[in-house]
This record gives sequence, C-alpha cells and structure tokens, in this order.
Amino acid sequence: MQRTYLFFLCFVFIEVWVGAQRIEPIAHSYIVSGGKLLRFSLPFEDTTRQVDVFIPTNCKEKTDLKVLYMHDGQMLFDSTQTWNKKEWKIDEVYTTTLAQFAHEPFIVVGIHNDPLNRYAEFFPQKVAALMPDSYRNLLMDKLWNGKLKADAYINWIAQTLVPFIEQEFQVGKRTKDRMVMGSSMGGLISLYALCEQPKLFGGAACLSIHTPMINYGMFEEGMIEALVLPFNLYLEKNLKADKRHFLYIDRGTENLDGLYKPYHEQLLTTLARVGYSPQNPRFLEAIVQGAGHDEYAWSERWHVPLLFMLTRNNSQ
Repeated sequence: MQRTYLFFLCFVFIEVWVGAQRIEPIAHSYIVSGGKLLRFSLPFEDTTRQVDVFIPTNCKEKTDLKVLYMHDGQMLFDSTQTWNKKEWKIDEVYTTTLAQFAHEPFIVVGIHNDPLNRYAEFFPQKVAALMPDSYRNLLMDKLWNGKLKADAYINWIAQTLVPFIEQEFQVGKRTKDRMVMGSSMGGLISLYALCEQPKLFGGAACLSIHTPMINYGMFEEGMIEALVLPFNLYLEKNLKADKRHFLYIDRGTENLDGLYKPYHEQLLTTLARVGYSPQNPRFLEAIVQGAGHDEYAWSERWHVPLLFMLTRNNSQ
C-alpha cells in the first residue's frame, strides 16, 4: 500500500485551548496511510507530553466517533522512528484487516511514554502500599526514580487529554465511547485505570500484560509474595465486573511472554473472583501460541480486542 509523508504545520488552521494555553498541532515526519496524523504537545505537570491523533479517512465528517487511547504512542505508526524498528501498524491494520469487518469508526490517540519514567508511570501505584517496605524501597530506587507516577499519569489523561480530544474532535463523550489499550506494562496501567477511574474508559485491552510486575532483570525468589500477590489483592478489592466495562487480557508463549504463565493464571483466578470469568460476555482472554513480546506480535492481533470491545458494546 502506498504511504505518504504527512508534515503538519497546522497552526494557521487550528487553534485549540487548554485552560489559558492555546494548543496547536506541531510538525512531525511520521509516515501513515489511510488517514492523517496530527501531533500535539500538551502540558503535563511542569513539562509537556506528545500525543499523536490518527484520524482514518472513513472518519471524515462523522460525529460521535469512538476513541481508542493507547500507551507507548511513539511505537504505533512508523517503524522508521522507533527504537527497535518495529511498530503496531495501527494505520495499516485499520485500513486493511479492520476493513474486512463491520465496526463503528474510531480515532486513535497515541500517548507518548516518558522513557526515563515509564516504570514509574505504568506501575499500579496503590499496589506499592501493599508491598513489603524493603521491596518497595528497592524498586523506588531502581525502577521508579524515587517517585511513583501512575496516579498523576491517569489523572492527566482524565483531566487534560480526554477533555482536549473531546473539545477538538467529533467524538462521543460517554464512558462507552472511550477504550484504552496497552501492552506489557502498558497493559498493567490500562487495567489500573479501569479500577481507579471507572467512568474514564468503557473497555480496557491488556496485551502481553506484564503480570510479573517487575523488570525482567530483577526477577528473583520472593517476587510473587512481594509484587504479584499484592497486585491481585488490590484487584480483588477494587475491580468489579459490571454491565458497563469490557476487559481483554492475553499473553503469548514465546520469549518474555513465555515466562508469564504462573502469574497469568493467578490473574485469571482473581478476575474470576470479581466477575470476569469465561462466562462473562464482557470478558475475553487469550493465549496466543507462538507470539512473542514485541510490536510485531501486537500488530498481528490488536484488532481482536478492538472488535471485541466495539461489537460487544453495541450488542449489550
């Protein structure tokens, strides 16, 4: 499929305000197909955060669009711009694979991560309070740069990003109109968002959800007691299946995903306790044989949870 360079210097045409600050699209050199990509730099605490908004061609002049919010936004669209030269192929999958299915049109909002603070932003913050002090202190120094930031990250999505998207674009403004998706640690923060702010997203998709909770190089004896069990205790207290929220989780079977089995099974047990069992039509879980832990693997299947959330949303 032919792809086109899209360079945006759109401030002449679009002026958007967040509080007292005008937000304008900024230039980028990403390559996308089947639509256009706008990039914004939004205020985030004492700095800014880049956000990419992909608007497929079939969304033109339509209203009440669904919105898929995705973490690790710099990995979604253009492999020539990513650190590992891989991408989720969001634009290609939208215009090829998804075109084979009937579904409501949606736009994609890719939230760029902060590489230095990714663990601090994506680790479910309130789980830390349930961890042993010694382990929490170790991670505070080794992974979290002295400060947990997941609550601030989710609050920014709810208070700054979502209002901006709903002001600037013709999207729906109900909980059911918003979905969130992420992989690995991005899967953890997606599930955490469903617990902490149930009005924010109507569905969460957690691909290769990083159930060990910790950097691979720090796997050690005692990890289950120190991290995995507190996370599951948190979920059992704060996550309840209902008629408004959809949940998808999966893992592959190769490389890092191949190590997830015992932690994934523990998560399934906990989810069943709170109502997300195989019998629940709002829950879907998958073990993807042969799939590894990278953007190529996720590009092959992200359409599955997307269609699950959209079609189930319409049929319930």
